[in-house]
Amino acid sequence: MLIGEVAKMANLSKDGIRHYEALGLVVSTPRTAGSRVYRDYDISVLQRVEQIRQMQQLGFELREMKPVLDAYEASRPIPKETVIAFLQDRLKVIRGKIDGLKVVEAFIKKKLDGYLADVAA
Repeated sequence: MLIGEVAKMANLSKDGIRHYEALGLVVSTPRTAGSRVYRDYDISVLQRVEQIRQMQQLGFELREMKPVLDAYEASRPIPKETVIAFLQDRLKVIRGKIDGLKVVEAFIKKKLDGYLADVAA
């Protein structure tokens, strides 16, 4: 499939597909048509894009995804120590995000309480 087809089917921009490819998250092969070279994407790239979206919803950053996706695709067992270390690291990141959101929540609540007190007065 050409990049336009992939982008349309995945509901993603062509630049998004190119970005994923630059990060090594998706792959294509060159295809020559006359004097032009096009990138040809396998249908499996759509599944990979869906996996990327799911991982983003779980809080993964794009730069963190390649080793996980590659290991998943290779269907080879990952050493438990590697999985444990990875999950512990992810837990630290998630807890940091939660702590940051709690600070924002407290700030917004304080501002809101102040405005509500002004309105009630």
